[in-house]
Amino acid sequence: MASQSVAIGLINDIFAQPLTYALEKNSIAHPFTLRHSSLAENAQQLAAGEVDAALVSPIDYAKHSLEWEIIPGLGIASYGVTGAAKLLFKKDLITISTIASDLRFPTEMIVSQIVFIEKTGEKPQFITQGVQPGIIPEKTDAVLLVGDDALPVKTIQEGVFDISEEWNDVAELPLVHAVFAVKRDTISPTTAALLLQSHAYYQEHREGIIQDLSESRGIDSERLNMHFSEELRFTLDELDIDGIKEIFRHCFFHGMLGEIPEIIFSQAASADQSRMN
Repeated sequence: MASQSVAIGLINDIFAQPLTYALEKNSIAHPFTLRHSSLAENAQQLAAGEVDAALVSPIDYAKHSLEWEIIPGLGIASYGVTGAAKLLFKKDLITISTIASDLRFPTEMIVSQIVFIEKTGEKPQFITQGVQPGIIPEKTDAVLLVGDDALPVKTIQEGVFDISEEWNDVAELPLVHAVFAVKRDTISPTTAALLLQSHAYYQEHREGIIQDLSESRGIDSERLNMHFSEELRFTLDELDIDGIKEIFRHCFFHGMLGEIPEIIFSQAASADQSRMN
């Protein structure tokens, strides 16, 4: 596959840059065509065969688990207060019944509902619309902010829930925001190796990349360094996979999924990782 034109579905949000920066800047040689959409749109494109591999949400993987597999060891996960996903709500509310959100981040929407069900017994309803950082739309109680929309909003203040922290409190496991998915038995070892190499390049050149992103995105370099090195993780391990499975179990229990999906890993990528190690 790598000798042909290979399309990779990426996202623009800065929390994906440790996985994709080297590809986007052509810091490593690759044959890929890069397409930037949202996690949800990436899933649609992967299902339609418009891309060959894509960053997608775990919830979208669950919906296609019979056809897709995951590239092991790559993804975006958080544990504790991270700033990657926040719920901004009107102060002094007794209950939160409606949450404004767009459809770009399905997992965070589902996890928000799970957290409320587990902690309050109530299931807030989502009103899908465009969102703006720091602004709660009229006729809603709260707004869900993820990725670039969430990072500028201060977490330590009244009126903000950090979704990762709340999920950790419920499940005692990480919240996985995205994984690399491919259709089963379609990815070549070379393609898998290049995706892994992109993250390896970030690890080797982290300081310079953070400085470049700080200047180009207008985010303080110290804040960005903390976000990447202390709040997020990009090499998913067994604990992160357990976090995905726990989301699936909660979704099944609460009727959000018809069954608990099995997580299948790409054998081509696994074999390539073994050679790299």
